Amino acid sequence: MAFRLYKEGQGSKARGVVAVVVGCLGLLAATGFYDFLLSRGYAESSLVKVPFFNWSIDFASLAAIALFGLVVAFGVWLYNHPKLSDFLIETENELKNKVTWPTKRETFTNSLVVVVTCVLLTIWIVVADGVFDFVKGVIYGTS
Repeated sequence: MAFRLYKEGQGSKARGVVAVVVGCLGLLAATGFYDFLLSRGYAESSLVKVPFFNWSIDFASLAAIALFGLVVAFGVWLYNHPKLSDFLIETENELKNKVTWPTKRETFTNSLVVVVTCVLLTIWIVVADGVFDFVKGVIYGTS
C-alpha cells in the first residue's frame, strides 16, 4: 500500500500551518520531556557510543527523540486525516473566496478609531481615579 495524500494540492496552506504547529508542539514536548528526565537523573549513563564523533547517547535523549517521532507521526496522520483535511480545505477556500477583506484605508480608519477610543478611556479612568481619590481624602481627612 503506497502512501498518498488525501486530496493532494487542496488546502495546502492551512494543512502546512497545522503541520508547523504540530512540529513546534512536538519539539516543545520533546525538550520539556528531556529536561524532566534530566532533572530525574536519567542522563547520567550513556547507552550508545556513536563511532567517529565520540558522542554518547543517553536514555533521556532516546526518550525525547522517540516522543518527537511519535508526535511527528501523529502530525502526518493528522495532515492526511479526511475529516480534518476536508475542514481545512473548506476553511482555506472560504477565506479565499467568501470573506470580504477590508481595504487599506478601512483598516487604517478602524485602527485609528480603536486607538483614539483607548486613549479617551485611559484619560477618563485617570481623571475619575483622581476625582475619587480627592473625594476619599476629603471624606476621611487624609488629603
